[in-house]
Amino acid sequence: MRAASETDLRRSIARMRRSIPRLARTTIDRYIQATPLYEGTGVPDHLHRESAHTVRSMLDVCFRSVVEDSIDIAETMRESIERGTERVSEGLPLREYMRCWQTAFDVLAEALESEWGRDHETFWFVLGRARRTNDRILRDVASAYEIHARELVAAQDHNHAPIIDAVLRGDDWIFDDPELVPAQPVVLFLDIGDVPGEKSGDAHARSVAVKRKVRRLRAQLARELPGLWLTDIRPNSGRLLMHPPSIDLNSLVADLEKASGARVTAGIDEAAGVGDLPRAGRTAREVLEVGLRCGLTGRAIRIDDVALEHHFAHASASLGVLLDRCSGLRNRPELVQTLRVYLACNQDRRGTADTLFVHPNTVDNRLNRVRELTGLDVHVTNDLLTLAVAVNSGIAPPEA
Repeated sequence: MRAASETDLRRSIARMRRSIPRLARTTIDRYIQATPLYEGTGVPDHLHRESAHTVRSMLDVCFRSVVEDSIDIAETMRESIERGTERVSEGLPLREYMRCWQTAFDVLAEALESEWGRDHETFWFVLGRARRTNDRILRDVASAYEIHARELVAAQDHNHAPIIDAVLRGDDWIFDDPELVPAQPVVLFLDIGDVPGEKSGDAHARSVAVKRKVRRLRAQLARELPGLWLTDIRPNSGRLLMHPPSIDLNSLVADLEKASGARVTAGIDEAAGVGDLPRAGRTAREVLEVGLRCGLTGRAIRIDDVALEHHFAHASASLGVLLDRCSGLRNRPELVQTLRVYLACNQDRRGTADTLFVHPNTVDNRLNRVRELTGLDVHVTNDLLTLAVAVNSGIAPPEA
């Protein structure tokens, strides 16, 4: 092509890219009209939201590839393709999923024909480039869909909950395949936060959001933990028994958060054998509870990370007495949180103020209020230790 023709082409492509939102809406509307899939249930909200975003990305890449030789198609589409594979979790067949992508290309081809007409050589040039790009995208789509389907099958819940209940109680249990039982099993407890859709006023949307979150978590665990033995994943909690992991568990937690869109925190302990699982299970659960009270969210927590807090938080004959001394702090979460941060900052009032985004005088006022309500002074060692026991024993929940 001559330089002038290339300039005209770039201008035309730039103009057509501005019409992508309209073309995406046309694609989704046409796809919905042509498929019987949602006749009984209605069209889920995410179809308009997420699928339209995916279609916009695909159209944009096809347009750009006409005038940009260096575009990395696989990387540019990676996030959209990965998000699209969630349709596997909803039971959408691959052929139905591919129909939406093909509808998008049909809409694009019609837009090209409207721009240049079928008799113009530019139409065939642009259509050929866009088609080659679309073919590459479809190959990646089919491959990702197949991989996700295999992972989903591997991650299906096999109702391990009763077995986990039994072994954590210490009950005798005859395993179908003793060779799969770890010699030194690791116990992992998960605290799983909500995703935005779980708060929807639409019951169907809530159900879809919860199911999608759980499926994503199971699939990610199956992908990263080949040594999984028993698994019980619920919407807001999880229990895993597994062989000693070969990966960094903080990285695993980060990957679970990325996959699910929810905040994930883990408590871990190692058992000396199957007979030691009740103790390890109690420790993992307690470590997770203490870590959450201390604000250690979004990470993997071991007993070493919260040993002092764990010691403070657990029962002794004197615990009730110490908590009674701090009863004035009940229903005062701002004072409890200030004490937690004050202890974490090694009694540095300015560091506490910076962490809480308040003035140092506010910290002083709150600590004085603690003394007024409890008679305990943070500048007196025994009083400070008593307060430390109270804030690590759940006398009031940490502020959200």
